[in-house]
Amino acid sequence: MREDIVFKGVNGKLQLVVNNTSDFTHVLEQLRAKLKLANEFFHAGTVVKLPAGLKLARDQQQEIIAVLSEHGLTCEKTPEPPPISPRAASPEEVAPGEREGYEIKALVVNKTVRSGQKVVHNGSVVVIGDVNPGAQVVAGEDIIIMGACRGVAHAGANGNEAATITAAKILATQLRIAGLIARAPDKVDKSANVEIARIKDGTVIIEPANR
Repeated sequence: MREDIVFKGVNGKLQLVVNNTSDFTHVLEQLRAKLKLANEFFHAGTVVKLPAGLKLARDQQQEIIAVLSEHGLTCEKTPEPPPISPRAASPEEVAPGEREGYEIKALVVNKTVRSGQKVVHNGSVVVIGDVNPGAQVVAGEDIIIMGACRGVAHAGANGNEAATITAAKILATQLRIAGLIARAPDKVDKSANVEIARIKDGTVIIEPANR
């Protein structure tokens, strides 16, 4: 007998895989049978994810949720992450991070971003190193650079004016937060250990992070 319902472990979490081409009555029958057999395996409150792109009508999805609920399971549908760029990433680019529910994970880059490289991510970006001249970092949220920022940094790329750019030294050729563009001044006191760029009174300013 073909299995129309399969429980799979994905990234340490339980996901329900449904055969969209099978008769939905058979799908529900198999789901009830599997849950009855595994009743002692599942704990009350266990979260079961429905994969993104599940091709079932809304009322059918509600029936599946109701059956899961009868056995004390909570259903959660995984949303499809929107693409941050319509073009494919080049080998020099770091691919956007995956979404986890509705929360976008921070992307951690464990190296210096060198000239010609471009990091693009929908959430925050943390660079464990420098951003060299000719390199670009584009983030939907904040940018944190453990070293010096000498390239182009664009935080709040999705329009978030509360986003910030933090670095050990901000020497960027261009800074951008949301739709505002600025550059690091030619002469600035660099005695501060950590600097932060933010929008204040409609302008991008750079100041010590501990101010």
